[in-house]
Amino acid sequence: MTLLMITDIRKSIYDSGSDIVTAVFMNGEVRSGDKIRFPDENILLALESATAQKDIPAIGVHCGDQYIRLRANPGHCLAVGERISLESI
Repeated sequence: MTLLMITDIRKSIYDSGSDIVTAVFMNGEVRSGDKIRFPDENILLALESATAQKDIPAIGVHCGDQYIRLRANPGHCLAVGERISLESI
């Protein structure tokens, strides 16, 4: 199980109708009462994964964070600050 926290969602300028979701990898810290969503795996496509060499405030990523950018179809119902778990990563 891969635990991520969504830091940014914006409309894709290259693929109309899709959103680009940025999420940082978490260290598996799950506390009692944390709400973890399991999104439909068919709505996400990994576009890139990297470790930030510097802060990228526009997408909520800090230097040293490992992050992933995903393409999501309309109606994904994801929100910034939400924690998600992906089984396929």
